Amino acid sequence: MINLVWIIIILAVICIGLLILRGVKGPAHTLESISKPIEDLLVRGYDDGFLIIDASGTNYFIQLRKYIITSDNYGIELSFPKADWSKNFFIQLIDYCDRSGIKYSLSKEDSMKNALEFLHIDFGKDVNKAHGLIKKIITEIFGLSKSTKLFVRLENASLK
Repeated sequence: MINLVWIIIILAVICIGLLILRGVKGPAHTLESISKPIEDLLVRGYDDGFLIIDASGTNYFIQLRKYIITSDNYGIELSFPKADWSKNFFIQLIDYCDRSGIKYSLSKEDSMKNALEFLHIDFGKDVNKAHGLIKKIITEIFGLSKSTKLFVRLENASLK
């Protein structure tokens, strides 16, 4: 009887842990439905608010940031890192941008000894353009399926 109680307690703790872990990832989306969180970032995000899009089953992610210069001059930009996991993707993304005529800039974090390089693409207020490039990154650069489950996290944004 005691062993059965312990088994039930252990299973309950595991289930609760899995639910918490799932909740930390953010809501699940499809490649088509992530346009809504991108729009949410543009509309509800504060200056330097950001949206993280994690591809399920991988350590791949895409990060968008909102910037506000003035009340009329604001937008969203992609900040793609050249990290250990993304070096090959970084080069492929630069090549894709060059072939497609997409303007980008490169920067390095100056505060670190081993500065991390980033590729930045400014979409301004064009949610469709951002969504289109994210779809290309997921399917063509990352090589993932169109049905890949995506988890999104919107940070530094208003609730409504």
